Amino acid sequence: MRNIIVRAGVVLALVCAGLGGARAQDWLLNSGASHFYMQTAKAESIVETHQFTGLDGRVSRDGDAKINIDLTSVASGVDVRDVRMRFLLFETFKFPTAEVTTHLDMRKLEAVLTTTRIVYPLRFTVLMHGVIKEFETLVYVTRLSDKSISVATVKPIIVTADSFALTAGLAKLSEAINGVPIVSAASFTFDLVFETGERLPVLEEARLEAAKLKQEEERRAITAEECQTRFSVISTTGAIFFRTGSAELDRLSDPLLDSVADIANRCPGVKIEVSGHTDSVGNPDANFQLSAARARSVADFLTRRGVLPTRIMAAGFGDTRPVAPNNSEVNRAKNRRIDFRVVM
Repeated sequence: MRNIIVRAGVVLALVCAGLGGARAQDWLLNSGASHFYMQTAKAESIVETHQFTGLDGRVSRDGDAKINIDLTSVASGVDVRDVRMRFLLFETFKFPTAEVTTHLDMRKLEAVLTTTRIVYPLRFTVLMHGVIKEFETLVYVTRLSDKSISVATVKPIIVTADSFALTAGLAKLSEAINGVPIVSAASFTFDLVFETGERLPVLEEARLEAAKLKQEEERRAITAEECQTRFSVISTTGAIFFRTGSAELDRLSDPLLDSVADIANRCPGVKIEVSGHTDSVGNPDANFQLSAARARSVADFLTRRGVLPTRIMAAGFGDTRPVAPNNSEVNRAKNRRIDFRVVM
């Protein structure tokens, strides 16, 4: 008899908390108890696991759900790998987050009131890298307590690079590791914990604290080595643009150069060399002058973003330091670049 009463109390609490009751409340993601993973493979057999630690989400009482994934929070335990993922693949300087939205059938989810776990067919939309795609998968919905549920993948969700216009970034990743082939699809798994009721104020406070810690992390000083790692990766993005035959920066360059300025200001103890390079087309003397003028334009941008001019050395090298043979337009585009280097 006691078990029946306890069970009835749990059911009533869940109904009132969010699964269909008149006094329903929102459910908030407990980011500290939630996990979101991506697995990639390279060289045919090497599997790497990346966790996204920056998660935020909510499910409304009507079933509208949204999860925001901070792509800059990708973490594999290897700094240079994470920097490459951010700048080369996801281009977080332009697309810092992925947004997952869906609408849940709250009536179907009421089945979790009478059993510990159900399998739920989830249709959801992902906005990432400026592209919107729809997916469908099965998830486990598990009742952890009368105020807490878990939503977890039944099996990995496979996402191809071309689904979100990430193919070019994947090629840059491969080049960064000496041409090692990378599988053009990744698998994603998650286990997300949502809570409601009296846990809501606690979770709201945790969200504010997480935002504060993120700001502190983004402002912390970094070492000269960390600075050079970031500059080396940024130099290969190909995301600094000029007007044709000109040293005038295109505004499309602003997001990446803002990141460069931010990094430079976080390692104030070093000087920075900004070097301009061209392909071999045209007059060598003109190319040299153009490369120097472009390096100076970038240096001027950085000073406008707060980097002390005494810390910046601008130089042009024309076509004398190619990173690829000048035998195709693709390779020539690689040679038309701005490089950043820490100078101790």
